[in-house]
Order: sequence, then structure tokens, then C-alpha cells
Amino acid sequence: MKPFINLLIFMTFVLSCSNDNSREDTIVTIPDINGVWKPSRYEFKGKTYPLNDCEKKGQILINANLSGVYERFGISDSDSDCNLYDSFSGNWNYDNINKVLTLTYNENGIAKTLKKQIEDFSSTELKITDSSKDLDNVAGNDEASLIYIKQ
Repeated sequence: MKPFINLLIFMTFVLSCSNDNSREDTIVTIPDINGVWKPSRYEFKGKTYPLNDCEKKGQILINANLSGVYERFGISDSDSDCNLYDSFSGNWNYDNINKVLTLTYNENGIAKTLKKQIEDFSSTELKITDSSKDLDNVAGNDEASLIYIKQ
């Protein structure tokens, strides 16, 4: 009798598990990240802030083999010259799940990484969290969105 009860429980369990055929397979498309991305504008607290000509010289360059460059330009407070603040060459990686763009590069023989949090990404626009600039004239940098346009 005990084997019959075990078989009955097993059959009930197997029959109660059904295949969910109503679920459709979803294809996730990742926009093409390769190319030259140039900074275009900041967005902060619902407002748009244009970049100056110096800041627009920056770039994110991602080649087909994922090698590339990150460059950031700006005008310092002490002079009106356009300065190259950051320039790194290495290999890019895009984590679509966590929305992180990472550049791995070497500096004086030491492997380093530069990570950029992606807020939004399309085939023509890349929106990155950026806190390098004070946009509201209140002490401290602001966490804004820096918008890059694909060239």
C-alpha cells in the first residue's frame, strides 16, 4: 500500500507541474556601442545645461574590437585655457545587465579601470551619470546626467 501512496503523490506532483506556454521568448537587443561618442549637454534637476566648446572636445571612442579611448576636457578656474583632464586608452566592456561601461587601461604598469554608470542608451545617445561639474552654483559637484551623441 505504501508504494501505491508514494506513486500517487509522485504522479500528483508531476501532473500539477505544467509548462507555461503563454510566456513568449523575449529578444533583448543591445544598441551598437561602437563608434565615437562626443559630449553634448548636461541634464540636472529637469534642466538642460549646454557644454562649452572645450568640454565638447572630449570623447568616448569604442572600436569594433572594444579597444578605445576616454578623454575629458575642461576650462580650469585659474585660467581660460582648455585643458585635457583625463585621457585613457585601453579596452572597453559593456555590462548590459548592470548598465556599466568599463575601460580597463594601464597607468605606469598598473592595471586600472574607469567605470561609467549608464542611465540610458540608444543607437544615437548615451546618458551617463556624472558628478564632475558644479551646475547649480552651490558648493559641491552635482550628480547630473552627461549626454553623449554618437558621431
